[in-house]
Amino acid sequence: MIQRINVQFFATFRDIFGTKAMEIAVETGINIGELLNLVFDTQERRGKIFDNGKLKPHVIILKNGRHIQNLDGVETELKEGDKVSIFPPIAGG
Repeated sequence: MIQRINVQFFATFRDIFGTKAMEIAVETGINIGELLNLVFDTQERRGKIFDNGKLKPHVIILKNGRHIQNLDGVETELKEGDKVSIFPPIAGG
Protein backbone atom coordinates (compact mmCIF):
# COMPACT_ATOMS: atom_id res chain seq x y z
CA MET A 1 0.00 0.00 0.00
CA ILE A 2 1.21 3.50 -0.80
CA GLN A 3 1.25 6.39 1.66
CA ARG A 4 2.27 10.02 1.25
CA ILE A 5 4.89 11.68 3.45
CA ASN A 6 5.60 15.43 3.43
CA VAL A 7 9.32 16.24 3.63
CA GLN A 8 10.40 19.79 4.52
CA PHE A 9 13.91 21.12 3.95
CA PHE A 10 15.58 23.94 5.87
CA ALA A 11 18.64 26.16 5.39
CA THR A 12 21.24 24.68 3.01
CA PHE A 13 19.06 21.64 2.27
CA ARG A 14 16.61 23.98 0.51
CA ASP A 15 19.45 25.01 -1.81
CA ILE A 16 20.49 21.40 -2.43
CA PHE A 17 16.96 20.30 -3.36
CA GLY A 18 15.77 23.60 -4.85
CA THR A 19 12.54 23.48 -2.86
CA LYS A 20 11.15 24.00 0.65
CA ALA A 21 9.14 20.78 0.62
CA MET A 22 8.16 17.74 -1.36
CA GLU A 23 5.57 15.04 -1.02
CA ILE A 24 6.86 11.51 -1.45
CA ALA A 25 4.79 8.39 -2.13
CA VAL A 26 6.28 5.42 -0.26
CA GLU A 27 5.35 1.91 0.80
CA THR A 28 3.51 1.46 4.09
CA GLY A 29 5.88 0.66 6.97
CA ILE A 30 8.83 2.76 5.79
CA ASN A 31 10.99 4.29 8.51
CA ILE A 32 12.95 7.56 8.72
CA GLY A 33 16.25 5.92 7.67
CA GLU A 34 14.69 4.38 4.57
CA LEU A 35 13.01 7.67 3.69
CA LEU A 36 16.31 9.55 4.01
CA ASN A 37 17.97 7.04 1.66
CA LEU A 38 15.22 7.69 -0.91
CA VAL A 39 15.34 11.47 -0.58
CA PHE A 40 19.14 11.81 -0.42
CA ASP A 41 19.43 9.86 -3.64
CA THR A 42 22.93 10.71 -4.85
CA GLN A 43 26.35 10.21 -3.29
CA GLU A 44 26.78 13.97 -3.03
CA ARG A 45 23.45 14.41 -1.23
CA ARG A 46 24.09 11.43 1.06
CA GLY A 47 27.40 12.98 2.10
CA LYS A 48 25.49 15.98 3.46
CA ILE A 49 23.51 13.89 5.94
CA PHE A 50 25.35 10.60 6.45
CA ASP A 51 28.86 9.79 7.67
CA ASN A 52 29.92 6.17 7.02
CA GLY A 53 26.27 5.15 6.71
CA LYS A 54 25.23 6.78 10.00
CA LEU A 55 23.19 9.94 10.37
CA LYS A 56 25.53 12.84 11.12
CA PRO A 57 25.18 13.78 14.81
CA HIS A 58 24.20 17.42 14.30
CA VAL A 59 21.59 16.82 11.59
CA ILE A 60 18.16 17.43 13.10
CA ILE A 61 15.22 15.33 11.93
CA LEU A 62 11.71 15.97 13.24
CA LYS A 63 8.64 13.80 12.72
CA ASN A 64 5.50 15.88 13.17
CA GLY A 65 7.50 18.37 15.24
CA ARG A 66 9.15 15.76 17.53
CA HIS A 67 12.89 15.12 17.37
CA ILE A 68 13.51 11.54 16.26
CA GLN A 69 16.01 11.15 19.13
CA ASN A 70 12.94 11.21 21.39
CA LEU A 71 11.25 8.56 19.26
CA ASP A 72 12.97 5.52 17.72
CA GLY A 73 15.72 7.42 15.88
CA VAL A 74 16.10 6.43 12.22
CA GLU A 75 13.95 3.37 12.97
CA THR A 76 10.93 5.64 13.62
CA GLU A 77 8.08 4.35 11.47
CA LEU A 78 6.17 6.72 9.23
CA LYS A 79 2.46 6.84 8.48
CA GLU A 80 0.24 8.51 5.89
CA GLY A 81 0.38 12.30 6.19
CA ASP A 82 3.41 12.48 8.48
CA LYS A 83 5.60 15.55 8.16
CA VAL A 84 9.38 15.05 8.28
CA SER A 85 11.50 18.20 8.75
CA ILE A 86 15.23 18.03 7.96
CA PHE A 87 17.68 20.61 9.30
CA PRO A 88 21.40 20.57 8.39
CA PRO A 89 24.15 20.95 10.97
CA ILE A 90 24.31 24.60 12.00
CA ALA A 91 27.71 26.18 12.45
CA GLY A 92 28.14 29.26 14.54
CA GLY A 93 30.09 30.81 17.29
